[in-house]
Amino acid sequence: MDTLLVSQVTPFSPDSESAAVRLRSERGEIVVFSYPCEVVVGDVVPNLLGCILKEAQAAYLTDWPDAEQQARSAERLEKVGPFAYRGCGRVVDQQEGIIEVLGFRIEFSDVPCDGPIEFECERIDL
Repeated sequence: MDTLLVSQVTPFSPDSESAAVRLRSERGEIVVFSYPCEVVVGDVVPNLLGCILKEAQAAYLTDWPDAEQQARSAERLEKVGPFAYRGCGRVVDQQEGIIEVLGFRIEFSDVPCDGPIEFECERIDL
């Protein structure tokens, strides 16, 4: 999916340029930080989000048993703070540092591997 749907916009205050924005992909929803927030409910935005990366590592090592590799590479996304997430996705472009998880493409500054990747972001940005 090349676009995401804006399903909710919650400014931090009535005159704030910052907002919490709920985005919907074909496979999930997340709440991201937006500044300056120039979107409204119903907008369609490009599917490439930024993040402040805390940690990223390969989901498993190649010499691990197949069953454990399968279990560790399952896509997941868990909210751990207002805009913070941890999960497991897959690298779609290692050179550009782009991963995909539950239909959301997130640009990391650097990814240490190709294939399934576990990560934790302090904040995901629109």
